[in-house]
Amino acid sequence: MLKTISTVALLLISYSSFCSFNNDDKSSNKNLQERITTYLDSSSFLLRNNSLTKSIEICNEAILLAEETEDPVFLSKAYKRQGINYFYSGNTDSSFYYYNKAIPQFEALGSKVDVGKVTGNIGLLYKSQGQYDKALEFYLENLQIYKEVKYDKGLGSVYNNLGNLHQLIKNLEYAEDYYKLALKSFQKHNNSLEVAKAYCNLGAVCEKLEEYSKGLEYYEMALKENAKINNKLLDSKLYFNIGYLYQSNKQLDSALVYLKKSEKLRTELENFSGLINVKLQLGSTYFELQEYTLSEKYLLESLDLAKKLEHHLVLPDILFHLSSLYKDKKQFKQAYEYQSKGVQLKDSLNTISNENKFAELAAAYENEKKKQEFELLQQRTQIQNLELGQKNAWIIVLLVVMILGVVAVLVSLRINRMRADHKIMDLRQKVLLTQMNPHFLFNSLTAIQSFILDEKNDDANNYLSRLASLVRGILENSREEFVSLRTELRTLEDYIGLQKLRFENDICYNFEIDATLNQDEVMIPPMLAQPFIENALIHGKLRNNPEACINVKVSKTEDEQSLKFDIIDNGIGIDEAKKHSTQKNHKSLATSIALDRVKIYNFKSSKKMNFEIVDLKSINSNKSGTKVSYSIPILTSSKNK
Repeated sequence: MLKTISTVALLLISYSSFCSFNNDDKSSNKNLQERITTYLDSSSFLLRNNSLTKSIEICNEAILLAEETEDPVFLSKAYKRQGINYFYSGNTDSSFYYYNKAIPQFEALGSKVDVGKVTGNIGLLYKSQGQYDKALEFYLENLQIYKEVKYDKGLGSVYNNLGNLHQLIKNLEYAEDYYKLALKSFQKHNNSLEVAKAYCNLGAVCEKLEEYSKGLEYYEMALKENAKINNKLLDSKLYFNIGYLYQSNKQLDSALVYLKKSEKLRTELENFSGLINVKLQLGSTYFELQEYTLSEKYLLESLDLAKKLEHHLVLPDILFHLSSLYKDKKQFKQAYEYQSKGVQLKDSLNTISNENKFAELAAAYENEKKKQEFELLQQRTQIQNLELGQKNAWIIVLLVVMILGVVAVLVSLRINRMRADHKIMDLRQKVLLTQMNPHFLFNSLTAIQSFILDEKNDDANNYLSRLASLVRGILENSREEFVSLRTELRTLEDYIGLQKLRFENDICYNFEIDATLNQDEVMIPPMLAQPFIENALIHGKLRNNPEACINVKVSKTEDEQSLKFDIIDNGIGIDEAKKHSTQKNHKSLATSIALDRVKIYNFKSSKKMNFEIVDLKSINSNKSGTKVSYSIPILTSSKNK
């Protein structure tokens, strides 16, 4: 098929060249322009039929001829066409180069609509590189240009791009609103391709919201709309999304069917950038099916493609999948290596900085919009003042004072909220520092080294795997406001297991979890229990207690509106521990930070967290130890979203 398409394009070009050769010198310039047009039409034809390599070659011929004419009409079209070619082939650097060359040519022609189109395309390039702040900057400039020239037909594409950005930073409600605006605009102008894409985007949002049935309906509408134009590239994306949806819903056999359809199409289309994610999902699906050979094959292929195309954002995810695969295969060395590479690469991407810049630009845009609305309100107020006259002057003054008072209150609340957010960030950093202290790591690594020297390789691998899991869990959880109950309990178990290496006696620990709780669905603040377990181990003198034991109980309160944590140890008790701390002039930093986190949580949330520490001797003089109890309002992952 591709050979036939290329032959047709070359025949068109050859015919044009033959005609121009037989014309006289007076019409040579006209024939040159016709040859350029033929080359550009052929390049566009080849791109539409998915022959990217040939499209780039023919467009390069058009560029050489256009540069001979020095005519901005042809230069602008040729540069823009080549920028599009390289965008779809995944070569972002070359795409940037030609888009930036096209803009001055369109400006010379006074074609603002085309300047807006190229500006929006540059925004797409920045988005593909993960530079969301730059992408937003170019999208907003694109939107402003279209509104200035009243180019209503192009607004749908800008709304769609803004929806994509909000989806990437997980502002799903805004994303859905922008996608619906885009769909309405595309339907108004009977643009089947973009209508199909809008349905696809709405399906992806529903998928993120775990509304799987609704998402599948949107995808089916997208396939139906796309059937009108037979765009294979979009079909490959829709097959991928449906496969991903089935995988998320644990329908793995159906997921494989659609993912393989997507892989086949993207291979035919030479869409190597899209193949990265397809192969990653295939590897992930086979991993869930425990078909490790096929999983390894697809994950390594995905890794090679991502490295070759320099798609850095997806690399950590691939590396973490490979680490999990090799861990299940008991190949701990490879698992550790891929885990380490993934963590290092994830830290180096600095995505937090990009998201902050994006949020600042979005806020600036919203502030500018509100400022314009406020100015309009002021103008209307002035007109009303003139009509009402002096009799109503006091009423108007009172209204203005009230408005200013409301604004002042809102600003004050906003400032307090920002201060609280900053304090939360500081607390997260302190939690990370108190947990990952050098003394703890030194003792853990020394114990592991001891196992290795004693040739207890299985024990060494076990504890090394626990240490890696704990370090990763702490690093990831410290950045999240809420984690699942299962994740929190796994981190606590890893922590206690490693701390036991430091003591000669065997400390027992028990987890008593309410059977009615869905541990994957219930969300709690991360690492809130750890400081109290640390206090029980260190300050509770459990190392001197041959019957040392820690019990962690998680249950629902009587009204079933809150989750109750009870951490009970049989150490010396908090009152006795305070006496020792006073003598040594020592204060538990971890406990202080945990209490600060409770205060911040209660400040931000309408549902309060209750907290209590009791010395067991105060209840029963024959008992020793400490009981820490706190309740957290029950929050599920669906509510958290």
